Amino acid sequence: MNYSKKINWAFAAAITVSVCWLTGDIFVAGFDPNPDDYPLFSTTYSDRVDVEFATLMLEGSTPRLMFGALIGALTAPLLLPATWLVFQFFADKTKWYSIAVNWILLAGAVLSPLGHAGFFYVGEIYKAVYHTDQASHPYLLETGKGFMKMLNIAWGSAIGVLAVGWIAFAVCIILKKTLLPRWMALMTPFVLTLLIIPLKNLLPLPYSGWVGGAIFNIAYLLFFSTLLLLFRKRVLIKANN
Repeated sequence: MNYSKKINWAFAAAITVSVCWLTGDIFVAGFDPNPDDYPLFSTTYSDRVDVEFATLMLEGSTPRLMFGALIGALTAPLLLPATWLVFQFFADKTKWYSIAVNWILLAGAVLSPLGHAGFFYVGEIYKAVYHTDQASHPYLLETGKGFMKMLNIAWGSAIGVLAVGWIAFAVCIILKKTLLPRWMALMTPFVLTLLIIPLKNLLPLPYSGWVGGAIFNIAYLLFFSTLLLLFRKRVLIKANN
C-alpha cells in the first residue's frame, strides 16, 4: 500500500471514530437535566453524591446508555490510525517534540475507552438508587461512590493526557514545526472544545444536552474534517514526495 492510500485509510478511520464517539457521547451522556427535578439527589443525598452526575443519566434507558458506551469503546482501535495521521503532519518526524506529541496522543487514545464506558455504570447505579426502596440506598450509594471514583480516575486521566498532547500539537503548529498553517492551532481539539463550550448554554433542549455531552468529539470531527480539506490541497503529499 502506497503512502497516499495509507493516508486515505487513516482519514477514513479518523472521521469514522469521531462520528462513533460523538454518537456514543450523545447516547450515554447527552442529557441536560435540572437537578432540582430530582430532590432525592439534589436535597436528600446531596452530601453523598455528585449531584450533577447522579442526575445526568436518570432519563436514559439501559439500552441507550449501553449503546452509547459500547459504540465508543468498541471503535477505539480506530483512534490509533487517527493518531498516526496527526503525526504525519509534522515537518520533521524525527524530532523529539514530534515523537513526544505522538506518544502522548497515543497514550490518551489507549486510556479513553475505559473512561468513556464508565459513564454507563455510573448512570445505571444512580438509576437503581432512584427506583428502589430507601432501605437499599446505603449500599447502592456506596457502590455509586466507587463507580464515580473509577470514572474520575479513568476519564480524568484520559482527558488530562489528551489535553497535554493537543496543546503541545497546537504549540508546534504555531511554531511552524508542522506542515499546517498557523490558524490550524485554533482547530485543534482542545482549543475547539473551549470555543464550543459556550454554545451549549445558547441551545434549547435536547440540543444543549447533546452538545454538552459530546463537546470533545464534536471538536475531533471538526479538526479531522478541516485536516481532510487541507490534505485535498495536497499539502501532505507534496511534503513527502
